[in-house]
Amino acid sequence: MGDKSENKKYQRNRRLSWDEFFMTMAIAAAERTACIYHQVGSVFVDNDKRVVSVGYNGPTVGDLHCIEDGCAKIHGDPETGEIRRCRGSHSEINGIINSGNTERLKNSTLYVTLFPCYDCMKSLNNLGIKKIIYLDEYLRVKEGTDGTVKEPEPEARSLANKRGIVCEKFRGKINFKSDYFKTDTETATQADREELRF
Repeated sequence: MGDKSENKKYQRNRRLSWDEFFMTMAIAAAERTACIYHQVGSVFVDNDKRVVSVGYNGPTVGDLHCIEDGCAKIHGDPETGEIRRCRGSHSEINGIINSGNTERLKNSTLYVTLFPCYDCMKSLNNLGIKKIIYLDEYLRVKEGTDGTVKEPEPEARSLANKRGIVCEKFRGKINFKSDYFKTDTETATQADREELRF
């Protein structure tokens, strides 16, 4: 075994940090969403750096997909046009369901592309999550608008602070090429949209 300084001669001298690795996974999970306003992925990781569960936001099984039928909060019911509540289940909740056993998530760290909403934070608090590392702040799309009007949910961060849940903004590098920051449903064919279904 040579001196560690010899590693500098190799072309590849850096690998992803754990935070970068798990956040890249969360961004990849977000690519599965059918929501046209929020693409969110969640990765739950235990104390031994093992992935316990993954989730992404989207409609519940068998319900309408926003990329095909529009957003219920913005475009309304596809038949009546009436504004309705969001059809989506959030990535954090889907990750909890996908775990199969919520005990496995106790004291885990959540890597998530958007800071949790208040409803998700309540579930994460009850679950016993210890840390949240998030990529972006969450702003809720205001119902009945054109989708560009958004509002914060300060209650989520307040609950996390009260309960001692550590919340950190992600500070690493992302080298993963992703459509996470853009949504282009116009170019998807019907076959592509069928493939995106659960």
